[in-house]
Amino acid sequence: MKKIITVLLFIFLVTALFAHEYVLIAYDFFVKEGEKLELHLFVADGFNIELERPVQKSITKKFELITENGKTDLLSKLEDGTLPVLEMEVDFKGLGLIHMERDYARITLPNEEFKNYLQVDNIENIIVDDSTKTEQSERYTRYIKTLIQSNPKPGDRIYNTTVGHNFEIVLLQNPYELNRGDWIKAKVFFMGEPLKNKVITARNRMGNEPAIVQYSRTDENGICSFKLEREGDWFLHATHMIPSPDKNDSDWESFWTTFSFGLKESE
Repeated sequence: MKKIITVLLFIFLVTALFAHEYVLIAYDFFVKEGEKLELHLFVADGFNIELERPVQKSITKKFELITENGKTDLLSKLEDGTLPVLEMEVDFKGLGLIHMERDYARITLPNEEFKNYLQVDNIENIIVDDSTKTEQSERYTRYIKTLIQSNPKPGDRIYNTTVGHNFEIVLLQNPYELNRGDWIKAKVFFMGEPLKNKVITARNRMGNEPAIVQYSRTDENGICSFKLEREGDWFLHATHMIPSPDKNDSDWESFWTTFSFGLKESE
């Protein structure tokens, strides 16, 4: 029995290791001042949750809340290992933008697995030369954002805040002012510049219904758009890769970004 448990644990850890996005998901994206906000950091392949991460201070560069009251450093207020990553009493009105930046992690894959990963994650600008190496090494960083709605405020533009991530999705509309069937636009930045011709993915889950997915390619100004087909949890995500600037460290450097929010039925 112990051997079986060990094998199952190994399979689970390998699955989690190769899972894709890190996404912040609120127990409830719609809260009111004085209520509790509960926020989870999931490792997921789409909306297939593989693992929940606790606070990991050693590899988290920033964890911050932006509201009408200014910026709050969440990382300094939390203990290492805290799970879920955030439970707090809501002390703001309007929108709350929470963002996290994680430090470098590394992975090495055989060429065929690496090429399959490029295809699955819509990374179109990288070509693998099989004649020089049999495996590819990569270092990667993650940039994670979520938007919370507290008591609504007219003219609230926190949703449009640029926080300065190396790879960043910025919403061009407030999703909490939109309804099912509306379109939402976002602008994608890489190293502070709009990223054109990049495939961005949007995913949604609603109750026990199967998750749905949409794709959009950014235009010359780095703008993409998605139709909010139904209520529930939404997140936008993308992966971008470049040749590593430090070949002694890795062959490639990738950047992962997600932005999550909720959509509820209009009253």
